[in-house]
Amino acid sequence: MSFEQDRICIRCCDCLDGLKSVETDSISCVVTSPPYNKGTQNQKTGNQIWKGFKIDYDEYQDNMSEEDYAAWMIEVLNELHRVIKPDGSVFFNHKVILKDCKGHFPKWVLESKLSLYQMIVWDRQCSSNMRSETLYPTHELIFWLTKGKPAVYKSQARFKNDIWPILPDRNNKHPAPFPYALAENCVNLACKKDSDVLVLDPFTGSGTVAVAAKANGLRFLGFELSQGYVDMANARLSGTERKGDCTQGTLL
Repeated sequence: MSFEQDRICIRCCDCLDGLKSVETDSISCVVTSPPYNKGTQNQKTGNQIWKGFKIDYDEYQDNMSEEDYAAWMIEVLNELHRVIKPDGSVFFNHKVILKDCKGHFPKWVLESKLSLYQMIVWDRQCSSNMRSETLYPTHELIFWLTKGKPAVYKSQARFKNDIWPILPDRNNKHPAPFPYALAENCVNLACKKDSDVLVLDPFTGSGTVAVAAKANGLRFLGFELSQGYVDMANARLSGTERKGDCTQGTLL
């Protein structure tokens, strides 16, 4: 099954393996959120919004050294720089991690080949970190990254400023899901609706970005390490008019 035959394609594979199979300058928009490297897994299942700080990512152990994690993220970002079009956009969700009595800002984002176009604050309006010695962290960051002047369709966006008040998704079995409104706002900022452009999420998870792309008449390509999450994403897409599971297919 080739990708050209289907508008939605999710492949079960490592994100870098998948990215290296993608043509240069072929992606209009990337919306993604990697694991945050928050430490040892607690082996809980289900959505973790109110269940502590450590989450179970199924196949992935979220406990790399800071140096290895930064090097991995920079490699992913550099691959995203290669695959996006000259006017493409990357919306990269991350946060300041409170660990070892320090706030760890993801400064490695600024060390990749991508340029910071704008920083967006996702106001979650709630927090799972209820430590008495710190202020409750109720926001995350969305780095809008580019390699040239991006195409921008601001009139399509629901949120037109740089602070987006969006509650987390509490009705999703994935441990750290995107809220749909966040994914859709990113897609609508960077892609003309009902066009043949391609949206990418190299950390597909439960498929929220895929659902947003489909709902707005766009194509989608995703990579996900866990077959369970691939199945979850395809289940969410099962009602779409055209849905392709390219787990064993040819990419581009």
